[in-house]
Amino acid sequence: METPNLGRDTHFGTYRAAGFPEVDFDDFHRVELPRRLHEGKNEEVAWDVEGVAPLAISLGDRDSAYSFVSRGGAVEIVPGIAEDAETVLEIVDHESWVDYLHEFRTRAGLLYSRAVRFLRGNFETWDAWDPAIRCMYSGRAIYDPERLEFLDRDGQRLDLQRRFDPDDDPEELSNFLRATGYLVVRQAFEPHLIEKLSGELDRITGAAVEGELTSWWTENSDGRRFPYRLTYLSDQSETIADLYANPRVRELLALSRENVVPVPDRIEGILAVIKAAGLSEGASGFANLPFHSDCGFGACHLTCPCVLVGVHLDAMSAQSSQILMMAGTHGKSVHSRRENMKRYPIVALETEPGDATVHYGCGLHAGPAPTGPASRRTLYVQHYNPRTFDLIGAYQGYNQIMPGYGEGAIPNIEEVQESAGAS
Repeated sequence: METPNLGRDTHFGTYRAAGFPEVDFDDFHRVELPRRLHEGKNEEVAWDVEGVAPLAISLGDRDSAYSFVSRGGAVEIVPGIAEDAETVLEIVDHESWVDYLHEFRTRAGLLYSRAVRFLRGNFETWDAWDPAIRCMYSGRAIYDPERLEFLDRDGQRLDLQRRFDPDDDPEELSNFLRATGYLVVRQAFEPHLIEKLSGELDRITGAAVEGELTSWWTENSDGRRFPYRLTYLSDQSETIADLYANPRVRELLALSRENVVPVPDRIEGILAVIKAAGLSEGASGFANLPFHSDCGFGACHLTCPCVLVGVHLDAMSAQSSQILMMAGTHGKSVHSRRENMKRYPIVALETEPGDATVHYGCGLHAGPAPTGPASRRTLYVQHYNPRTFDLIGAYQGYNQIMPGYGEGAIPNIEEVQESAGAS
């Protein structure tokens, strides 16, 4: 498998590669952004930052800095660093800031590509302003569940915990998926296929070698090391590769009503999440995933929609680590700090072996540590916007900006923050 320079190009996917324009940092904050706020953008963002301490952004390759200040029910852009700014970001250079402006780098993308330093505050305090900044910068709407109505086709409120059967009305399934961003379908796959896929995944897991592109490894609290994520599985198993053409997978995918295509050799292809028995909350890396989106490092506007069909080989419950979903977050700019998420509707999904899930990758979701001794294995058959192939090469993806990518050992957010000077 050829992977030249994999994981070493921190500017992978920069705005220039996609033909987006360069923008002057000072002109944008002195002229363009105040104009946008005056012409209506304030109405879209001020509610979300009311009472929040200012945030300032400076560039490492020039002296200028600007503060985002919430005052009198409106957002103001103030030259310099406000004395009461809780968070002061130094983005290392102009190119990285333009990537942030055009959403080719998100908050997490800047952190993991080591393109930001914290002069005050940290990754968590940045979250207080980040959805509003993304809305002001690129126009992405801020997620507000209080303004969303989750309704069925008859106008009745949806049961966000509902699970469907394969023979239910496909229009109902589609409506639910497109409204909430996720879907659970019971007994979507025959037992004999689940058994065959289980055997294949166990074989690949047993043969995984730490330090190779196709597996991510964790160190558990008891000192054990084992893989928790396996990637590009269609290269390693014909049975798994056949899932792209599986009639049920295609039927479930069609419910999204999105133009998406298989990505067997992009963005980790068909992948597996493995929650091993005894996995602890303190396991290293991303064995336990915090709230995130699959396009969380950047370029959602080009690679999304992303639709994943989950094939559940084991039961999924709190004891084996549930997927937690934030209903209706797909396509929105969303807070991910738990303190800022208190008003969000968290939905814990449950499945049995043979069940399927479908979800949009840009919706906020998490995979916390299991509360009991059960294990879980889930295959995810990924589909992305066809433009993905114009932006991302073979065996590449946005995750490659992560330190340790391609070697198996990837630090989590807390570990990366330490090198960015977070307080």
